[in-house]
Amino acid sequence: MTDTLRTLIFDQSSCRAHLVHLTDAWKQVVSQNTHPAPVQKVLGELVAASTMLSASLKFEGSLIIQIQGDGPIRLLVAECNSRLGLRATVKLADDTQIAENATFKELVNATGKGICAIILDPRNRLPGQEPYQGIVPLAGSTVADSLEAYMHSSEQLETRLILNADENAAAGVMLQQMPQHGGIVSTKEFDADGWDRLKALVNTLQTPEHLNTDTDELAKRLFWEEDPDGLAQRQAHFECTCSRDKVERMLVSLGQAELDDALSEAPTVEIQCDFCNANYSFTRDECNALFTSGPDSPETPPPTLH
Repeated sequence: MTDTLRTLIFDQSSCRAHLVHLTDAWKQVVSQNTHPAPVQKVLGELVAASTMLSASLKFEGSLIIQIQGDGPIRLLVAECNSRLGLRATVKLADDTQIAENATFKELVNATGKGICAIILDPRNRLPGQEPYQGIVPLAGSTVADSLEAYMHSSEQLETRLILNADENAAAGVMLQQMPQHGGIVSTKEFDADGWDRLKALVNTLQTPEHLNTDTDELAKRLFWEEDPDGLAQRQAHFECTCSRDKVERMLVSLGQAELDDALSEAPTVEIQCDFCNANYSFTRDECNALFTSGPDSPETPPPTLH
């Protein structure tokens, strides 16, 4: 089965694991751009990570991972909501050349100034409520290294991430050590060596096996001796939340003077969604109408780093 997320609970070890394998949903993300293979790989790893992190939260809304880079990649964004609807995009520096074997560090953290942000945007925000945002410097040499460091410093959760992606699949395993009295209840004796043992099992995973094995089979191969409890399997899917109404609110937030400047150079204002490439076109009359009969107030978008 494609686009599946599976959660396992190791109650004796106070650990949990999420396994995700994306094919159709990831291919929809890939179809929106023609970026080189190293860029697609990094974006796919971020998409897999966002899906697992979203599934780990008791939260109604969207989890957004943003990596702002100082190399050829200027911005990576992966978003997954509580329904496991996902989307992603990447922005490259102008006239950049990407080497076939370019690494994550070379792509986004060339001079050590890259940063990683995780944003939680509630589905039904109250008036004046701002999304939660945590920001840390990029650490290590991979997407997994950076997110492990984020979870350790910002959430105080020991986390092991294995992430892989190519043009056909994006896959991830996320193992987390939970507080012994933090929601995992067991009648069995605590296994003090469980975390190290589970981490060693996850570390045996090789890229080809990871990308070509569904979550059920992978869980059996990795943890067949551990007897974990499994939660219901969930399905992920591509889902872009752009709409003409949201674009109208964004245009209102820019102000009529800025729109007038744009219309002085072209007969219409053209807005293209970075995630799904949908195009929204507004004539001068339609722009003017936004300030007479349009939305009462602009929608406040989630904070971004660009």
